[in-house]
Amino acid sequence: MILTDKKLSPVGKLNREDLEKLFNNFLRFVAPTLCVYFGQLALGVSWKAALPVALLALYQAISDFFKKLNNL
Repeated sequence: MILTDKKLSPVGKLNREDLEKLFNNFLRFVAPTLCVYFGQLALGVSWKAALPVALLALYQAISDFFKKLNNL
């Protein structure tokens, strides 16, 4: 399991504070990108043309997770 209750997180484990930081980063960086993606879909852009924006959001979320997991 990658979760721990310790105050200082060892490398490879996340505590509640780390998860809160991940969630805050998601709200700051990934959510606006997803809003752009869904905005494009609402304006009639095909999902294939808007797919790079969704992939960017996925990349942001995954890279932030691994950054937090490895640099604790």
